[in-house]
Amino acid sequence: MTCCYLTGILPRTKELIEATRAYDRGRVNEKELEKAFENATLKVIDTQLSTEFSYITDGMLKWQDLFRPFTENLSGVRIGGLARWFNNNTFYRKPIIVGDIRRKKSIIEEITYIKYLPKNSPWKAILPAPYTFAQLSENQFYTDKIELMFKYAKILREEIEGLARLGFKYVQLSDPALVYKPIATSMASDELSLIGEALKVAVKGIIIKTCLQTFFGDFSKILPEALDFPVDHVGIDLYETNFEKLKEYSFEKGVALGLVDSRDSLVENEDELVTVAKEIMESIDSSKACEVFICPNCDLEFLPWKRAEEKTKVISCVAKRLKEEFL
Repeated sequence: MTCCYLTGILPRTKELIEATRAYDRGRVNEKELEKAFENATLKVIDTQLSTEFSYITDGMLKWQDLFRPFTENLSGVRIGGLARWFNNNTFYRKPIIVGDIRRKKSIIEEITYIKYLPKNSPWKAILPAPYTFAQLSENQFYTDKIELMFKYAKILREEIEGLARLGFKYVQLSDPALVYKPIATSMASDELSLIGEALKVAVKGIIIKTCLQTFFGDFSKILPEALDFPVDHVGIDLYETNFEKLKEYSFEKGVALGLVDSRDSLVENEDELVTVAKEIMESIDSSKACEVFICPNCDLEFLPWKRAEEKTKVISCVAKRLKEEFL
């Protein structure tokens, strides 16, 4: 079955960018700024509905970076200085772990426009994965990053269970550090096993679907161990992954194919994407039984809104064509 969805933060619309700048200069008040966020959120939700995406997000327009909602709302964590977000010209505030981290309240509920999410379409939430959170934080409290990773995994489970109660049907754990070359080059099998155990703490037995979405690196480097991770789907950045190595493995779990490049403004050719997707699907899933998602390789926030909107249409068209061909 072929589906489609988004994999991260969307870019802000031109109108929202203008409103945030006006707010910073004291030209609009907080109520007017909130209205601009609401209007932009409705626009990005409508875009996903009109292109018939399988799971809907609110666009995450209020997220300054992947970690910020957690950094601001977990006790034991302090907001640090700016750090580069991998090899992009964007930055995040480094979480500094200064005490035993604890979840005081629902984190995603407060920052998400749940009231605007459609009642008749399944909702998706996107959260930082245990390994990436531990690797990109500054640990000043726990014995090592492994202890931090497992502690955060417990908190993540609490958050996911809360999201299920709110009505979310799908959770993506974003894990770029797992495959990013300078970090992942020397990753050993026993380390991958520990990462799998932390994921088990976070999602084992969870009643909603889960995906471990990797990007900025070669997914084939963590095979075959990643195929045993306790998630329903694994996400692959096809602009960083070795195709031929990938095709050496058979996938029994679902896969999210990052076919659209969120770091390039060029809008992809639909026919070329269909050809690539078919080749991969026929190789890694010979039974055609697995769920396959067509998606961006990472957050579309690196592009202007209009270009991101064009790419969502390409994603939808590719998914529809593949669905017809693999019926």
